[in-house]
Amino acid sequence: MSRSSSTASPNKRDRYHHGDLRRSLIQAGLQVLAERGVDALTLREVARRAKVSQAAPYHHFADKADLVSAIVQHGFEDFAEALRAGADDVGGGALQRLTGMGLAYVRFAVANPELFRLLFRPELRGRTQEEAAAQAMERAGSAAYQIFLDAVGAAVEEGSVQGSVEDVAVAALSIVHGLSTLLVDGPVDLRQRPPDKLARVVIAALGSGITRRPMA
Repeated sequence: MSRSSSTASPNKRDRYHHGDLRRSLIQAGLQVLAERGVDALTLREVARRAKVSQAAPYHHFADKADLVSAIVQHGFEDFAEALRAGADDVGGGALQRLTGMGLAYVRFAVANPELFRLLFRPELRGRTQEEAAAQAMERAGSAAYQIFLDAVGAAVEEGSVQGSVEDVAVAALSIVHGLSTLLVDGPVDLRQRPPDKLARVVIAALGSGITRRPMA
């Protein structure tokens, strides 16, 4: 009796999670990533975290690279939502919303350092053999960038910043991404300074530059 019960248990758990198994595995993968980094991210470990059998992840992911691609896609979607929320929290005009988005960018990186590395360092991911997974990942990354680009475009159209959308976007990304990278991986220890305060200082410096008319 006990043997039969223990044999059926993994299958029972798998059935319980079946309707949302993929999401459960991605969430488990995000936990592993945050706690132990991408090297510890395996199908076996996410199955253990999700409390399903070791075979269960293979219903959704061919290998680790496929799982990582799904995590990257999910990460970019969360990143995009954080950017939108950052702009909405500030409100006001287009320049104020762009500033809020820049702050959200830095906050996301500091709060999710391992995920931030994975999103912006493709060499950490491995190469998925699933074309659909690769395309979904790329679309999610492009969508997140487009949110930022649209915010820059709105500020340019409003007249609160000067220059082409592309030039201002590169300048803005150089500031917020550069600071985010310094806070997460930089050779200079900035941990003793509040990230929000640093972000406000560098974004204010950016704002001072892009709101001036370029020299002839």
